[in-house]
Amino acid sequence: MELTELVYFTTIAHTGNMSRAAAKLKVSQPALSVAIRKLERDLDMPLFVRANNTIMLNAAGKRAVVFADNILNQVNEMRQFYRAYGERNTAATLAFTDPGPMRLVVPFFQKYCTQTKISSLQLHSDSEVGQTLEEKKADGVVCLAGPRKNKKDFEKTSVAKEGLYLAVPKDHYLAKRKYIRLDKEKNLDLAVLAEDGAYAQYLVPFWEKFSKRHKITIYKDYEAFKKAALENPHQALVLSRLARRYYQEDYGRVIMPINDKGLSVLYYLVYLKNNAECLFPILHWAKTRENTLLNVIRPYSNM
Repeated sequence: MELTELVYFTTIAHTGNMSRAAAKLKVSQPALSVAIRKLERDLDMPLFVRANNTIMLNAAGKRAVVFADNILNQVNEMRQFYRAYGERNTAATLAFTDPGPMRLVVPFFQKYCTQTKISSLQLHSDSEVGQTLEEKKADGVVCLAGPRKNKKDFEKTSVAKEGLYLAVPKDHYLAKRKYIRLDKEKNLDLAVLAEDGAYAQYLVPFWEKFSKRHKITIYKDYEAFKKAALENPHQALVLSRLARRYYQEDYGRVIMPINDKGLSVLYYLVYLKNNAECLFPILHWAKTRENTLLNVIRPYSNM
C-alpha cells in the first residue's frame, strides 16, 4: 500500500466522480483505476460499487475513507512538524549582554557549526536575560549570570573566559613581569578600554577602588582608546582578553595578564531547558576543544 493510492482513493471518494478526481489530481482516469485496483488487492476487499459507468463507495469503502483520511492527516502533520523542526534546528538567535563575546562567539560558532545559521541580538544588561528567553526573543543568551528567578527552568554552560591585560612600553619597569596585580602597585598611569556591556558594569567597583592607587582614564570607544595609545606611548593600557583577541593589536607594548582577584569571569550560554535541542550544535561546540575562547588566561598566552 502506497500513500499515492490513499490520496487517489480519498479524492475519488470526496469528489464522487472519477473524471473530477482525475482533473483535480491532474492524472489520467486509467491511472486512477490502476491505483484503486491495487489498493483493493492490498486490502483484499472491493471498496466501490461499479455500475452503468458510475462508481460509489460500498460499506467497506466508507470505512476505508475514515482510515485513509486519518493516515493522510497524520502524514501531513508529520511533514509540517519536521518542516518547522528543520527550520528551527538549522537557525538560532543568540542574545549577548556584552559586545566582546558577541564579536567572537558568533564567528567561531559559524566556523565550526556550518549547518546552523546564527543571528545575534544585543542586550543592555544581565537583568534582561530571563525575560528575553521567556518571551522567546532569543534561543539563548551569552551573559555573566543567569536569571535569578525560576532557576529550575534554565540551564547554562560556559562559553568564554574574560579577564584583563596590561600593556606597557618595552622599557617600562613592569615589562619583564609575567603578570601583575594592580592592588600591589602604585601610581600607574592607566588608559582603560571599557566598552559598554555587562563586563564593563561588573568592573566599575574595581576601577573605583584602583583609582585610589592609580591614575585611571576610561575610554568607552575603541578608536578613542587607540588614539590615546598612539599619542601617549609611555602610558600603560588596560584591555580585556576578548577585546585584545578581537582587535589583534599589541600597540608596540609588552602584554601581561592582570591577576587581581575577581577580575576574571566566565561568560555563560543560558537557555531554557526545553530549548536545549535547538541549541545542540552550539552547546556541542562550547564543550569541545574548538572553543578556544574558554582557555584559561596564562602569562604571555597567545591571543
